Amino acid sequence: MEIIGWSALLTILGGILIYLSRDQPFPEVSQKHGFFLIAIAGILLIASASPRQFDDARVAATIVTVIAGIQMVIGAWYMTLANRDVIVGPITGILLCIGTGSLFASDWDLSSNAEQATAFITLALMIMLEMYLFFRGMIVGTSAKMWSAAGLRQTERGLLEGERGAIGCFERAWDVEEEYISAMSHLALIKIHNHLGNNEAAELHHVKLQQLGGEEAIDTNWSDALDSSLYHLIGAKSEE
Repeated sequence: MEIIGWSALLTILGGILIYLSRDQPFPEVSQKHGFFLIAIAGILLIASASPRQFDDARVAATIVTVIAGIQMVIGAWYMTLANRDVIVGPITGILLCIGTGSLFASDWDLSSNAEQATAFITLALMIMLEMYLFFRGMIVGTSAKMWSAAGLRQTERGLLEGERGAIGCFERAWDVEEEYISAMSHLALIKIHNHLGNNEAAELHHVKLQQLGGEEAIDTNWSDALDSSLYHLIGAKSEE
């Protein structure tokens, strides 16, 4: 693949990351990685115009493979440990597989049978890993924990209403298998609606919370964090 092709691929995948970030609890994560890929695409185009001669295709493939590998590891960490994003890993994994396959293909004729077998097995394992990341991220999607954490962050920021506000985040933080997360979301919505004076909405979530065991079934640290965030909002309003 020529350097223009790599630049186009980076730009397309970077644009996909930025576009899909709109539906993420923490959109800045995938946006940052998307803009980074687009920036690398621009750098490759500038480098291709350099008067110094070099193997454009191989250098570009190597750069793309290294960067994609780092981003995929970061994306896997965001997905499995940090609970912040589910699309960086799968999208950059596609780029890693393409880059690795391109490098292996360029040396295929010069490689021994053992090296070809090693390359094939390595690429097969990477594709299997990419399939797992794609299923885990793009099919399963965001978890209730992610939306719950995003809701708490928006509460701390004072962004309570609107599609990207705390209420919108907590209304998407339901988990049938882990009911304690649903209970935490109901408690958060009760406190936020009471803060906003929406008594009917608060009462509705209060009834649903009682069905899940009531406030006693929730860690007091969660309740304290919500109270602290809302208390700071009251203080900020009084200062104004």
